Amino acid sequence: MKKYAMLMIGLGSVFSTNAAMLTGELEFVKRPSFVGVVYAKGGVGPQKAELDQSNKVFDKKAVVIGPKGEITFKNSDEFQHNIFANDPNSGVKFDVGLMNQGQTTKVSADWADNTLTRIGCKIHPKMRSYIANVQSDAYQVIPFSKKQKVYSINLDVGTHSEFVLQIPKYEPVELKLAPGQETSVDVMYKGKKRATLKLALK
Repeated sequence: MKKYAMLMIGLGSVFSTNAAMLTGELEFVKRPSFVGVVYAKGGVGPQKAELDQSNKVFDKKAVVIGPKGEITFKNSDEFQHNIFANDPNSGVKFDVGLMNQGQTTKVSADWADNTLTRIGCKIHPKMRSYIANVQSDAYQVIPFSKKQKVYSINLDVGTHSEFVLQIPKYEPVELKLAPGQETSVDVMYKGKKRATLKLALK
């Protein structure tokens, strides 16, 4: 019995050393963007995601899906909607057509991975959300608000060491960290610093 207990303790120690947390903060110089996604490179990514519509607003600012994953669009609104994508940055184009109240439709993420695609509604042009198509099992969606400049990052990344920050229209940030390492990098938009990203791998 004692040998068994010692073996379990040993295994627990091995697993704990393999698990790592990515922590830090993203601080904007001025008013932040709309949404951001932080993720670790590696993995398959979610194979299913869902995005609903109500009161002429998408219920999430962004969803994460893995390559070839399936996104379900719902319309819980009293209005008709027409979700579409025509994003010149990611090159993604699709149009689900007219959706009535209570209707559901699905789209396969069969475009390039590691992309952030804007979607909208042809009937209500102020509506927007984003689809992050990434090969990652460790990610954090960060919804931004106009009055808040600082956002926390807390992400269980397992054994991964390469990380990406994507914000619509901003230059992507890619970096590699070793356990115990900390770093601080500028986040750029059209050649100008718009935020500072501080990360530590613990």
